[in-house]
Amino acid sequence: MWDPVEGICGIPDSTTNTKLLLQYRKPVKVIYFTDPICSSCWGIEPQLRKLKLEYGNNMEIEYRMGGLLPDWNYNSGGINKPSDVAQHWDEVSGYYDMPIDGDVWLEDPLHSSYPPSIAFKAAQMQDNKKAVLFLREIREMVFLQKKNIAKWEHLEVAAKKVGLDAVQLKKDYEGKAKTF
Repeated sequence: MWDPVEGICGIPDSTTNTKLLLQYRKPVKVIYFTDPICSSCWGIEPQLRKLKLEYGNNMEIEYRMGGLLPDWNYNSGGINKPSDVAQHWDEVSGYYDMPIDGDVWLEDPLHSSYPPSIAFKAAQMQDNKKAVLFLREIREMVFLQKKNIAKWEHLEVAAKKVGLDAVQLKKDYEGKAKTF
């Protein structure tokens, strides 16, 4: 291997290899397609957190919203009404061993996953790190607290809790974030 400092070619020892690899290594970029109401995404949250802890600065996660439920004209995998989602969430909760309360779909069902997805994009426009906290907060609201996160009142509470400017968030949510 060529050593530009020494000006010679040779077979490097393992220490040299490691130093060179660390010097030129770029973080791995993971593009994560998700949705605030995706029960499987909620289910893998512990593994995603472990991945972030283990690889920290060597990994960058770019969040992209998937638009899971545009409206109830949706019909996929036997899910075509809110009560179907409630049943699905009960099954997924056991599979992932993650708490999920599907009663939101019986008590105050979301009409679409687009509003919380757009709110996340609006949060990203302010601060990427706070946007990830915001996503976690709205997921906790829907999966644990049975809150309809398609409603602005819940999105606003989550925004304030993670330190986002709720006024700016609403402005972007109603405007630029729809095309972001």
